[in-house]
Amino acid sequence: MSTTKRANSHLKAVILAGGRGSRLPIGGTIEIENGEERERLSVPKQFSLKFDGVTFIQDIARQINNAGIKPAQTFIVVTSKDQETLAQEQLVKYGIPSTNILTFDPHYGYVAVMAKAAHAIAKIDPEAICFFSPSDQHIEDDELFKEAIWQAAENAENSPTIIGVKVADANIVGGCGNAAYDGSSDGPIYDISTCVEKPGSPEECQLYVKKDGVITREKPQKTGIEYVKEILLDDNTAVNTGFLMIRAETFAEFYPEDYLDEQLEKWYEKSEPKSSDIKLNTAEMIMKMDTKLTIGRFGWKDCGTLQAYYQIQRKTPNHKNAWIGANSRYKCSGSLFVSAIDDVHIYAAFIKNCAILATMGADGSPNIAVVNMARSQEVNKITDFFEQSVKATSYSAHSRNNIIMPSNLSEAAKVAFLGVQNIHVMINRLDDGSININIGANGECLYNDEEA
Repeated sequence: MSTTKRANSHLKAVILAGGRGSRLPIGGTIEIENGEERERLSVPKQFSLKFDGVTFIQDIARQINNAGIKPAQTFIVVTSKDQETLAQEQLVKYGIPSTNILTFDPHYGYVAVMAKAAHAIAKIDPEAICFFSPSDQHIEDDELFKEAIWQAAENAENSPTIIGVKVADANIVGGCGNAAYDGSSDGPIYDISTCVEKPGSPEECQLYVKKDGVITREKPQKTGIEYVKEILLDDNTAVNTGFLMIRAETFAEFYPEDYLDEQLEKWYEKSEPKSSDIKLNTAEMIMKMDTKLTIGRFGWKDCGTLQAYYQIQRKTPNHKNAWIGANSRYKCSGSLFVSAIDDVHIYAAFIKNCAILATMGADGSPNIAVVNMARSQEVNKITDFFEQSVKATSYSAHSRNNIIMPSNLSEAAKVAFLGVQNIHVMINRLDDGSININIGANGECLYNDEEA
């Protein structure tokens, strides 16, 4: 049997859908029927609308299917009962069996939860080759995506293989993993010489180097934007998309199940955990497993920020506004309007280069965020505020001169301002139960710390 045919018969897709989605709070909560009762579920980004009535996870599942991996061979990894319910509602109708939804403890973390999935799949098919995929990526060309998947699948018989992309956006390069490779090779498979996580963040940056077969963790000579510039100018680097092709048994052997469970047990034994998971490092995993690299040419965006989410939407031709859900705009430009609540209409006036987000909170009341698009990397602050059970109804950071006008919902709703000024917000529930959110700017609406 040829390598391609063997890979085809044992190839599985694993979509990682267990994240909290704090950088892009567009889902809020929804009510669903549960027997004779109704319950409210949290909807993280991966299960939220991407565009045209399709969610992020549905879109990546469609593209993986188009690449030749059947729904019956596709597994979904989640980390809560709510996510399991959402996965069943959104993906079973796409042909993915409910038995293929794997639920693991959220504190395993990204690498460990992949390893746990590899263990589960290896028990089903010892010859399985797993294509691990994030659930929130945006792929622009299905055919080139398929080409990259199968190139990686053929090489995964011998070595784990990641699919990298060339990116010119400093924000993406600075916030993602990056691999440097041996450019003397003709490709399409390359050896990785260094792997770095989050080079734009001096606090979080981690660099692993392979030299003469020895892997060491080193301190980068540069940090922050200087390091990002260096990577951007290096022709032999690629951003790690999170797409990994690897034999299930290889992954399982590298991270034995007893070891993973022991690490989780130690995490729970800590009286005050310093992190949200057991923190197995992605860059270290890539280097120590002698992972190879292939370059994808399919066009890619990491939809982890409002800016990226705005970029993938269709926009009005004259003023470049984008939206999800019901809204009306008057003299707005370059802005994103997201209404993730049924029967909610956003009315906006004189807003520019901002995101207006309307979601439903855990208590069934509206959450409204007004965000300067340039502050996209700080949106997790708003997510934290919305998820707090405190009585406060407003949050403000890098903002001034904003007002929540009295209305029949002003005391129930939560409103957050990030990087904006001179904004007024009014939220009203109408007699028919629908909600109108009126947002306008009295003058310049973007706040600049340097001018304060």
